Amino acid sequence: MKHIAVASTAEIRRALADLPGNALFRGQVAHYEKNGIPSVVTSFDRKGCIPSEMVKWCQYASNVLEAFIGDSVSSLDFTQALLQHYGWRSFFVDCSASAAVSSWFASHVYSERERFDLCEDYEERAVMLLKRMAHYDYAEGDGHLYVFDRPLSQKLVGVTDLAALKLSNARARTEAQSAWLLGPLNNAAVPLECFVAHIRASRSVFRDYASEEGFLQTDDLFPSTKEDPILRALLGLPWKRIDQRNNDTGLLVFRRALELPEYQDSFIKIASASTAFFQGARAADRGSIDGCRYGGITVAVPEVVLFGTAGAAPLRFPKVQELLAKHRSVVFEVDELIQHPAMRGRVLYQKGIAVTAHEPDLIELSALLVEHPGLDMTAAGLNRGWFYRVGGDGAWKRESHPDECDCGNEPTHLRHISSLHIAEHHLASGNLAD
Repeated sequence: MKHIAVASTAEIRRALADLPGNALFRGQVAHYEKNGIPSVVTSFDRKGCIPSEMVKWCQYASNVLEAFIGDSVSSLDFTQALLQHYGWRSFFVDCSASAAVSSWFASHVYSERERFDLCEDYEERAVMLLKRMAHYDYAEGDGHLYVFDRPLSQKLVGVTDLAALKLSNARARTEAQSAWLLGPLNNAAVPLECFVAHIRASRSVFRDYASEEGFLQTDDLFPSTKEDPILRALLGLPWKRIDQRNNDTGLLVFRRALELPEYQDSFIKIASASTAFFQGARAADRGSIDGCRYGGITVAVPEVVLFGTAGAAPLRFPKVQELLAKHRSVVFEVDELIQHPAMRGRVLYQKGIAVTAHEPDLIELSALLVEHPGLDMTAAGLNRGWFYRVGGDGAWKRESHPDECDCGNEPTHLRHISSLHIAEHHLASGNLAD
């Protein structure tokens, strides 16, 4: 690895010209070493993992990819890309094909602060919104530009070009940053063999080089919702009420379902009806749920039932069937509002799944949906689902039925099966929500 010190943008250009043309770059305002070699690690290694938040981020990232890109790139790598670039953590190190982009990051220091916005729901009822406002600001000091050998990095740890995340008539963050991923890395730093060079300079030199290449301000690298539909979708998710200590305003306080760092002002005085401020309302408390033909019961379950993903397993649900034998209909409800891509711009959300025994051995598996404009849940009901026949060995097998859902979206119904596996596990373990 070469160690290169430069003092001007002209020297940066000469240094880059002498390096391989198929390199990847990463800029940092601080240099870290371990045992005398550069230590570049993933955000998971720096900040740790919060499983409950991770499963939510993964589910919403997958939903966004499915909506805007399609199933062809809905892979782990691209899901991790959204985690990394929109504010969560991943098993990858983000880098760029652009030295200028990385130079901007080598000269600007990240910071964030909490901010409260006072706004109103669509019926003009006041609420307080807690937001994470993020900033990148130039600060004097030294910056660091790391250069990686792309082919060797591909061989040793893997690399992913995020160009496939380009959207027509839009400019997503990954495109603006010419983004690539290095990894996945499992509790390890980027291997020394991947480094081609470590370029060191005053941050003012990196800032000026980035500026010469057209990167002058934060919006150049972090497009606003006007340009970035992925960001717009993530910021359009429901808000959830929180208990805020020392809140003497008497107003309800909410945070985003996903707490993204925000680089632009998102203040809106009066929110639309499609903005949900969820206070914890339960469909079970409404007395009845539309579509529940046989009454039945509602079981509160952890949010992982909807956000998690179960591995492939035989379709056997003995604990669920015990409940069905007693109640004929069982609704599994979480303390969240889940917004899928097809629901954007509407007041419709998923809040659980439901199983209905139309016959002792004929089960319908569907979703619990609610309408939640602004602060209120105004309706709850079951949509049409897929039907399953229970065999003598207890195994479920899908069966065509005149009343089945005809949406044609197989992944949606497979997610219901995954959720039912997780609900079965929680029933068996007794680990249910309060």
